[in-house]
Amino acid sequence: MATFVCRVQFLDDTDPFNSTSFPEPTRPPQYTFREDIPLINQIAGVHRLLKAPHKLDDCSLQLSQNGSYLDLESTLAEQRDELEGFQEGG
Repeated sequence: MATFVCRVQFLDDTDPFNSTSFPEPTRPPQYTFREDIPLINQIAGVHRLLKAPHKLDDCSLQLSQNGSYLDLESTLAEQRDELEGFQEGG
């Protein structure tokens, strides 16, 4: 069972003019993803951890280093090319 550990955070884009109702975490917590399970089956855990204000159906996963979005219907193992270099150096 391979895992992928990274820091996660949400971007509160529900109301661009209100930045105080749901403050974004100052230090994003770590989350451990299973590489063999589709992300759609794991995103609820991330949502719960972050206490994000969004509806779960409106959530997506975006990589910070290159801005690309991950396919929620796929596993991380199937998207290995997107993750290349993501954990190097930190």
